Amino acid sequence: MLMPPDDSPFLAAARIVANGLAASNAHIDSPQARSAEIFLVESSSQTASLDAALDAALVSGADIVVGPIERSAVEMLARKKTLPLPVLALNVPDNTDLSAVPQNLGLISISTEYEAEWIAQAAVAALPHSINNLSRPKIAVIAGSAAWQMRARDAFENVLAHAQIDYEVISFSPEILDDLQTKFEPTLSPEEAAQFDQELREALAKAESSQQRKLITKRVHAARRARVTQSEPPFQAALLALSAQEAALVRNRFPRGTRIWGTSAINPGDPDLSSAATTLSYDLDGVAFPECPLVVQLKPADFEARFGTSMPYSLSAKRLFALGVDARTTALAWSQGRSLQGEAGETGTLTFDRSHSPLVERTPQVVVVQQGHLLQIPRELAVRTVLPTIEPPKPTEPIAMPTVKEELNAAHREDVKGVVVNDLGADPDPTPMIIPKTISPASSPSPAASGISITQ
Repeated sequence: MLMPPDDSPFLAAARIVANGLAASNAHIDSPQARSAEIFLVESSSQTASLDAALDAALVSGADIVVGPIERSAVEMLARKKTLPLPVLALNVPDNTDLSAVPQNLGLISISTEYEAEWIAQAAVAALPHSINNLSRPKIAVIAGSAAWQMRARDAFENVLAHAQIDYEVISFSPEILDDLQTKFEPTLSPEEAAQFDQELREALAKAESSQQRKLITKRVHAARRARVTQSEPPFQAALLALSAQEAALVRNRFPRGTRIWGTSAINPGDPDLSSAATTLSYDLDGVAFPECPLVVQLKPADFEARFGTSMPYSLSAKRLFALGVDARTTALAWSQGRSLQGEAGETGTLTFDRSHSPLVERTPQVVVVQQGHLLQIPRELAVRTVLPTIEPPKPTEPIAMPTVKEELNAAHREDVKGVVVNDLGADPDPTPMIIPKTISPASSPSPAASGISITQ
């Protein structure tokens, strides 16, 4: 695996991916499967050549390279005519014709853009074909000003424009929350409003007292409000490029009939493990988002039993770990000449055939927030125009503990004697740690000269 240099901002992310790759390699479910030998090819500085790193991997006997994770480095690889050995990059280049990349370059990613495109396609599929006033359905796109939010917004717009769906982009800030509620409220059509006004005028003209006029006005206004609540909202769906906290502020501004979608950044966290996540999950009721199965399916104990290591704390670290697991699955299949057809992975269902496309197609898990629970549902259920009510999982019944009879005033046993442990002195010296062996290929001086080391 290609690792960034120590001064790279991507080093921490690459290490988590490497942890996932190594942990899945050491804990293989199938007894017939064989673990792979993994080398870390490390660059000593940002100036170290990417070609030198690939040459170092080649001389070390690697069959396939996993990495790099930096998008700029992946774009450099995508512009090359050929590569010395197969490379499974951990990102996707921007604005690149994927049919023109080298034949031995594969791409796997958990990028924001990919998620945004996928969930936007689901939102389009869930739109009604027509609405009561015969106008076209419309989607609100709400995004913040962070770089990842703008990338997600652009991906939303690309999908909606391609599907010829009417949409409106709204820039999020806390100051516009009150305006949002007014903007999203259902309203009467001009014809319906004129009809209520005419009914009120005719009824008031027949009133014989001020008391009757008050009652008539109250009755017509109540009927008008009831009709408004049954009217179509101005937006049938909303796509949010927001954090979970920002989305919680926006969610209650939408009427009940509007479907809300977002990226995995909306994930509030596991309500079973965090009180803050519990609060957010109620605020985000009805929101749907894509997520890595590893994030929503494994509890800490399950994770440790499966991978032999502690579960990462943050959601982003869990996703990077899952990427490492699926990178190993994909790289191993590719090096053995196999394709992946609907393989159950930790980032989603994986499909990869390099003879057709360099991109590993990843189908994430759809998660819907309902009644304070994160419910996993199939995509075909999520894209229904009206999201059905889904029963949350029943709580696990506590295990019945056997009753222990307590005997009071039990006789004192004379045959049990106290034991005195003598002081054994200072603890022995700890066992020295084994230092990882760093090798530089002797047959190829160029990688070592370029600041590249290979750690086994």
